[in-house]
Amino acid sequence: MSKAEVLDILTKHIIKDQKRFPVNIQTCINWYFVDYDRSKSEWFIDPNARKDIKIVQYKDGYRHTYLTIEAVTGLLQREFPDASNIHIDIRIKDNNALLRKDTIEEVINSMNFKAIIEFDNEVLPTKSDLQQLIDLALDMGNEQLFMEYSAQYNAYCMI
Repeated sequence: MSKAEVLDILTKHIIKDQKRFPVNIQTCINWYFVDYDRSKSEWFIDPNARKDIKIVQYKDGYRHTYLTIEAVTGLLQREFPDASNIHIDIRIKDNNALLRKDTIEEVINSMNFKAIIEFDNEVLPTKSDLQQLIDLALDMGNEQLFMEYSAQYNAYCMI
């Protein structure tokens, strides 16, 4: 999910929760928390190292409000309740384009900010499905499938 999509979802939740429209929502990263990966030649933030790093800023009336990695992840979790994992990825390549930036704010605004949302799409067969699969394995004469489905069926019956 791109930076624009993440900011749109955050805007929607801020309007819903706080009954206010956030003005000028943007990334806001303290450069002291940015690390360098020499193997990939890029700057990045490790969201697993610290969850309290402020990454989004918006104007709320007369004050600036900040959202941490944990808050952004929580709002995305509310948007995608079936997600098994949400990972915030913030990085920028260390190349000539980076050298042409005049201020740290320009660098921060050009950082690649995306959310990686994973879903657990595993489908577990029911007891009757396993019985049909066992019958099919017997009809095909496939002993390996028969043993696998029989083990799953026995585990299912133990529950």
